[in-house]
Amino acid sequence: MASQDRPQSGPAIPDDAVAAFRAQAKHLAPFLQDQDLIEICVNKPGELETESIQGWEHHKVPQLTFENLMAFASVVANLTHQKINDESPLLSATLPDNERVQIVIPPAVPKNTVSLTIRKPSFVTRDLESLSSGGIFEDVKKPATTKKLEAGSVDWDLKTALDAGDYITFLRKAVLGRKNIIISGATGSGKTTLSKALIKSIPPEERIITIEDTPELEIPQPNHVRLFYSKGGQGRAKVGPKDLLESCLRMRPDRILLQELRDGTAFYYIRNVNSGHPGSITTVHADSAPLAFEQLTLLVKESEGGRDLERGDIRNLLYTLVDIIIQCKRVNGKFRVTEIYFDPERRGVIT
Repeated sequence: MASQDRPQSGPAIPDDAVAAFRAQAKHLAPFLQDQDLIEICVNKPGELETESIQGWEHHKVPQLTFENLMAFASVVANLTHQKINDESPLLSATLPDNERVQIVIPPAVPKNTVSLTIRKPSFVTRDLESLSSGGIFEDVKKPATTKKLEAGSVDWDLKTALDAGDYITFLRKAVLGRKNIIISGATGSGKTTLSKALIKSIPPEERIITIEDTPELEIPQPNHVRLFYSKGGQGRAKVGPKDLLESCLRMRPDRILLQELRDGTAFYYIRNVNSGHPGSITTVHADSAPLAFEQLTLLVKESEGGRDLERGDIRNLLYTLVDIIIQCKRVNGKFRVTEIYFDPERRGVIT
């Protein structure tokens, strides 16, 4: 089943700041209001590119002058308590209707140009049945697992469902069995859509705490808390994922959900799932399940907390802690799961 709702909001924004933003964004408003669009991109003044499931489309918008785009950047910076200037030419933010925006101004782009990339949020929350009927599991490459599992164990049930191609049962049992799930894929491959569908399968009585940099997840369970950190160290609150993880460990969570694994969050993901809070559902940017493990290894190694760990030790720890990787791709404009990694033998744990 699919439901159409506004995405859950992040931190409150003062009304006057929102009004100033909407006034400055008036030339973008028709595109921001178009629910068929996925991305809105400005590469240079006077022109705009939009992406929908049909692909990219070019638009002439002469009102989007360099001055207008720079003013838009300043308004967004003010809206989100950040700064953007010659010394800090990059800005990541969330707009009032939960669009994610990345702005780059000179000198990080050519003189008299501004790069503007807006990711539209999905207004439709779909469950696993709805995604399945839409064909998301039509291109799954079936994994090979060889370990003889104890009949009746959680892993045996999961392997049986996976071997039978019953992906809904497999994923639902994985969530209920508190398996640690990573959804891998490129930008716009459907990771967040699938993540929200899996989150809907978490029992309603569980207490969930999320750690996000933008208000992207939707948590239907009533007992939940959403924590936000400032990407890139900007914003009014100078807190990062490490600070929020330490806080939520004292907040009696049943599950801790990190929105996305990148930068230093990968190291704290390991700490999270290794601290007695299994059942995580998160995402990472990678092109395959094996490359997801490699990407996570690199991210942990690059983090402050994981830089002294050996690559082999990190990888072995990931194989132990990560139960399932779901690889997503967009095929002919449609979201598809192309690979599911589930290997109890490699993990070395039978439940």
